[in-house]
Amino acid sequence: MWYYEQNGNRIGPVDEATMRSLISDRTISIDTLVWTNGMANWTPLQQTQLAAGLPVPPPSSSINAATQPNNSSAKHRVAYVLLAVFLGGIGIHNFYAGFTNRAIIQLLVGIFGGIITCGIATLGIQIWAIVEACTVEQDANGVRFK
Repeated sequence: MWYYEQNGNRIGPVDEATMRSLISDRTISIDTLVWTNGMANWTPLQQTQLAAGLPVPPPSSSINAATQPNNSSAKHRVAYVLLAVFLGGIGIHNFYAGFTNRAIIQLLVGIFGGIITCGIATLGIQIWAIVEACTVEQDANGVRFK
């Protein structure tokens, strides 16, 4: 007879056929702690005889969650475009998207170049910003805009 742990609760006894069914149904995973007579301690299922010959599903969602991108930190495309259109001459949209070096260059050229050239440099930076607003699809971390 086997016992398994689920959400901090120890469940059992169940027979080996039931354990194999729980694995197949993905009720328990290869990381689930199990115990049977003769075992000194609770052990991950993958280190027991239950894992032999089974098409064992991947580990629980903790690994899957780590490999999937987190879109909660994704920046909004509309905000990026609006910043580029209205404040692109000084690079504010690139600060928003995390392109700090590019933003600093645009800020310095937009301000000081604009003073020296009576605004022509700032106009050039503004055109550059509008082109970026139309072509840039992800932030500096590689996360696509929402």
